[in-house]
Amino acid sequence: SMVGVVVSVVGLAITIWASLKAKNAAEQARDAARQVKDRIATLDTLADVSAALAIMEEIKRLQRAGAWQIALDRYSTLRRHLVRVEQVNPGLTESHRKQLSRAIVQFRIIETKVEETMGMQEIQKHSVVVFNRTVSTQIDAIEKVLTAIKQAGV
Repeated sequence: SMVGVVVSVVGLAITIWASLKAKNAAEQARDAARQVKDRIATLDTLADVSAALAIMEEIKRLQRAGAWQIALDRYSTLRRHLVRVEQVNPGLTESHRKQLSRAIVQFRIIETKVEETMGMQEIQKHSVVVFNRTVSTQIDAIEKVLTAIKQAGV
């Protein structure tokens, strides 16, 4: 009968509408979860970058004071933070990634020079100046990366 057909068509329309609504809700939930995940990753990255900057300032003080053994420990901690930032944050530009890579290489070079020199003699004042100039240059560069991450992600 005609009433049966109309009821079936209306029932089908309601079923389609309900399934579309459920699909939309699931997509919205997935999008919200992705946004939360991205926000947490950004906050983790900001924490890593901030920690790296603080460690770099500390390294400069340690080098001035001649506390080389402690400075060596801080270099490896610093590199771990920078490596995490470089690898975890998909939103970094290529130039920021290159800057992080350069910083990681620079700190590995200084760490190696300190280790080699410690075994032979007292590290010269000239080396402290050169090392701290390098650290200061990297601080400026990493500050720019921090600003870019804040603007992009938070």
